[in-house]
Amino acid sequence: MVSRAPLVRLVHGHRVRLASSAGLALLGGLAESVVLVAIVQAAVALSSDRPGSFEAGPVHLVRVSASTVLMVALLATLLRLAAALGVALVNARVTADVQQEMRVAMFEAYIDADWAAQSQDREGGLQQVIGVEIDRATGAVLTLATALAAACSLLMLVGAAFAVEPVAAVGLIFATVGLFLVLRPITGRLRSFAAARSNDELMMMQSLNELVRTAEEIRVHGVGESDKRRLASEAFRVREWVFRLQFASLSASSLYQGAALGLIVVALLVVNAVGASNLAGTGAIVLILLRAFAYSQQVQQAYHQLGERLPSVACIEDRLASYRSAGAVAGGVALRSVERVELRGVSYSYRAGHAAIDDVSFGVDRGEVVGVVGPSGAGKSTLVQLLLRLRAPDQGRYLVNGRDAAEFAARDWARLVSFLPQQPKLIAGTVAENIRFLRDVTDQRIVSAARKAHLHEEILTWRDGYETMVGQRADALSGGQAQRLCLARALVTDPELLVLDEPTSALDAMSEHHVQLALGALRDRTTIFIIAHRFSTLSICDRVLVLNDGRAEAMETRELLAGAGGFYQEALELSGLT
Repeated sequence: MVSRAPLVRLVHGHRVRLASSAGLALLGGLAESVVLVAIVQAAVALSSDRPGSFEAGPVHLVRVSASTVLMVALLATLLRLAAALGVALVNARVTADVQQEMRVAMFEAYIDADWAAQSQDREGGLQQVIGVEIDRATGAVLTLATALAAACSLLMLVGAAFAVEPVAAVGLIFATVGLFLVLRPITGRLRSFAAARSNDELMMMQSLNELVRTAEEIRVHGVGESDKRRLASEAFRVREWVFRLQFASLSASSLYQGAALGLIVVALLVVNAVGASNLAGTGAIVLILLRAFAYSQQVQQAYHQLGERLPSVACIEDRLASYRSAGAVAGGVALRSVERVELRGVSYSYRAGHAAIDDVSFGVDRGEVVGVVGPSGAGKSTLVQLLLRLRAPDQGRYLVNGRDAAEFAARDWARLVSFLPQQPKLIAGTVAENIRFLRDVTDQRIVSAARKAHLHEEILTWRDGYETMVGQRADALSGGQAQRLCLARALVTDPELLVLDEPTSALDAMSEHHVQLALGALRDRTTIFIIAHRFSTLSICDRVLVLNDGRAEAMETRELLAGAGGFYQEALELSGLT
């Protein structure tokens, strides 16, 4: 059973507007009651072609013309219309605001979460939540607001029914509650179906992301038909849950309509049995019962729709709680320069008993260039994340200038520490926007960074120069140009600690040469760590750290490592560089 508490918390800040919507709905219900009674009274007066008496419960007027009653009905109709438009306006605003609040909250929570939480997110998971789940949760808010308005209108109609025919009103109350209880089990089924649908939709979204990411390889390897079958199978599973949800919801609606009509007939039989001498009153109670059951059906449908949508509301709250509980710890100590970087007995494990980094220690002074090599699974990527403060050591200490790295303010850290990933990741925008990367840097610094990355002259040859549009899947740049564009992005803040994750592994010789020139110009003032697969990349390194099975096998100059045996010498010989 999914709790309604998350939905209550979701609309907590909009209680005043929801209350105003309920007040308008009450006013509209009162106006509608007047319209229904007045229509029947006018019809009776018109049939007799002379002024007659007006009776509605305690109200009894004599010699009232049909035109007067119809004018009252018209005024009441206008009042009901105004109230209905007011309800629509308020509910639409509340729904739009809640949707925007949910999305902003999710953006902020994800961005503020630490890397450990972000990296565990299933591919396509955030997109599923931001798009589909929040859209459904928004539907739950609108359903709640609509149900509240319908319930208020129903309340006023029940009051009118008591005034016109108390026996029928009592029957209406018992019938509404009885139908609600009879159909309630369907809601439980809707919730379980909705939760299963969301899970299968997330899997389908993950597969779609994989399809886009690997489209080139799918075509080259000729596995398109296999991927079609996989996606069709996942779409079929989602279809089954959608079918069950729709069938349960539509069945409940049909059952309610049939039962409501039958109960109206029963109510009229009761009225007839107790005796009814007032034709206008009987006609009015018929109309009131019809409208009351229409509103009660809206309430019933809203209840079932909430059962379908509450899993999405719970999903959003759980995801927010998960991100917020993993918020990155921000220190407050100012970091003005990076003079020395040290790891002292640092260990890190992704799961118990399997250390990715195990008791690693080293120290590096400002301006030194350190290469990091090792076989696959040696812990190189984990070391990168530790150096960038994306993960905190399980054991040992990561020190910068003799202080724990976690103590430094995030703003200073982002300004002085930078990163170049193995695969260039461009954003949809201009070359200048890609180098700026949402930071407050001047155009002069953008040009300077492009010069350092040995890309400025090439940019000037492009049709729109720094305003050339690029993106992750754009064909405007070669792989080497995209990598140097990201290098310019990494250099635009003049960092003092730069970490590069295999920056030349996919580059041609000329592009690698440009990158090495750029890095060589930074030595002596920027501390650089280079994760390297190509041993040619190590030519600019002062020392090389050899990782093997999570441990630091050695950390020496290239010359000393070349004759010391172990992984470095073996890999050097295999590369043909000895």
